[in-house]
Amino acid sequence: MHLFFCPDLETGLVNLPEEEAHHATQVLRLGVGQRIGLLNGRGTRAEAELVDVSRKRCVAMVLESAELGVERNARIHLAVAHTKQADRFEWMVEKAVEIGVDRITPLATTRTERARSRIDRLERVAISAMKQSQRAWLPQIDPLTPLSDLLTEALPQQRFFGWLAEHSLPFRDIYEPGSSALVLIGPEGDFTAAEAEQMRAHGAMAVTLGGARLRTETAAIAACAWMSLHQPG
Repeated sequence: MHLFFCPDLETGLVNLPEEEAHHATQVLRLGVGQRIGLLNGRGTRAEAELVDVSRKRCVAMVLESAELGVERNARIHLAVAHTKQADRFEWMVEKAVEIGVDRITPLATTRTERARSRIDRLERVAISAMKQSQRAWLPQIDPLTPLSDLLTEALPQQRFFGWLAEHSLPFRDIYEPGSSALVLIGPEGDFTAAEAEQMRAHGAMAVTLGGARLRTETAAIAACAWMSLHQPG
């Protein structure tokens, strides 16, 4: 059954968003009477039947719906320096959503080589990944955020940043799966020493993800996979 994102999902008749309607009618060529699945990204999943299909709209009747609980009691927050190539950051968002993540913050750091982030594009990538992995919850995708701004927020008690230094601790040894966590990943060239001290001042611990020097997007996915796969039952 094809899945579609419908943020205004309710009982009765629902209109698919324009982009989803186009995909249903012009790409998949679905017609009246066909069954589809609907997700609102906030834990609701429904089965519906198409009742009105045209080039400009797609209307479905909700037949049954279910409220699904949160996927993780311990939230996973990735804050990742935006890569110079947008497609590499989009790949990271796609894979993190498929693996399991609650919030993604594109970071602006001293060595970040990109001045803006297409949040609309990242949200579309996240929606597609949510449908592909058949998840019911859509992660929060933030705009490009300066590191100093993020650090002033109310953040999880567990805070880590990737840092290739002798005194950094192995992430696998100190991460506690039952508690929400923030992991910050730096840009090509890493965080600066001043940024490292700033993060430490805000309670973040320097960690390594192994002996190899990983690309920004690879490090983010490695940390995400470790946290997601070690969540308590």
